[in-house]
Amino acid sequence: MAAGLGPWLLALALGPAGVCAQLRLETSGGGVRAPGDSVQLSCRGSGFSFGSYDVLWYRQTLGGRLEWLSYISSSSYTVRYSPGVEGRATVSRDNSRSVSSLSLRALYPHDSAHYLCAFRTGINSVRTDKLVFGSGTTLTVEPREQRDSIPEVIVMKSKKHKEDGDTGKAACLARNFYKKNISLEMSSNEVVYEPKAPIVTSNGMYNTIKVVKVTKQSEVTCTARLSNGNFTANSTTPEMKAEEIKPANICNTTDTSAEDVKMEKVNMLSMAVLGLRVLLAKSIAFNTLMSIKLILF
Repeated sequence: MAAGLGPWLLALALGPAGVCAQLRLETSGGGVRAPGDSVQLSCRGSGFSFGSYDVLWYRQTLGGRLEWLSYISSSSYTVRYSPGVEGRATVSRDNSRSVSSLSLRALYPHDSAHYLCAFRTGINSVRTDKLVFGSGTTLTVEPREQRDSIPEVIVMKSKKHKEDGDTGKAACLARNFYKKNISLEMSSNEVVYEPKAPIVTSNGMYNTIKVVKVTKQSEVTCTARLSNGNFTANSTTPEMKAEEIKPANICNTTDTSAEDVKMEKVNMLSMAVLGLRVLLAKSIAFNTLMSIKLILF
């Protein structure tokens, strides 16, 4: 349900036909802000008795996850916040104007999301009552001055291929760059997945990814094109990767220098895998990237 909210008014079990058409929740105040700034979002209701209902605020991340932010009762007597915004958020309402406001201070890049207000449909407003969501407003938190930077470009190629052929998948990940205008060009044009825009991370930089279909024996090339230049990475074949980290070869070797070199390669690969895991854990698009990992491997 979260991914399907989008810009539409979602009305659930509101009673007689025709009631839904009378309801409006208009949200405003989004836009582009810099890290550390503040923002005030407003939600105006019409077509119903605004002061009779509790108001909740949510946000929908670029990955589609719906996150509850705050709650304010119809009388403003009870106010609650989620741990993610508590201490930085203030929710209020003015029933005479049918308006609720949500203020956020000390913005972080991960505050970038589509913000929505909602009200519970039941007069008694219990937690099992269904919600009506407004259209929402989008907030983007990014640095005012985005200097040129060199992205880290990583190419990953699946080891598993379809039984009926040599087709597999490869992914290109560009991370830690400024200037969100970037394009990824890969040696294959059969695109499986590509986000509409790069994802801003918790440190204010950007990540993006592209997944394509490839043949088993092909070497995959990925070029990240930015205003300050092109940055290219290549893949190795799955067989070469397996040979480099094959445990039997390392354990059975009698050449200590060769063992040290191979162990160093294993350690480097382990650190690379750890780095990718940390990146995935911190990324706003965590669910999407993990899905891509499952597709590839």
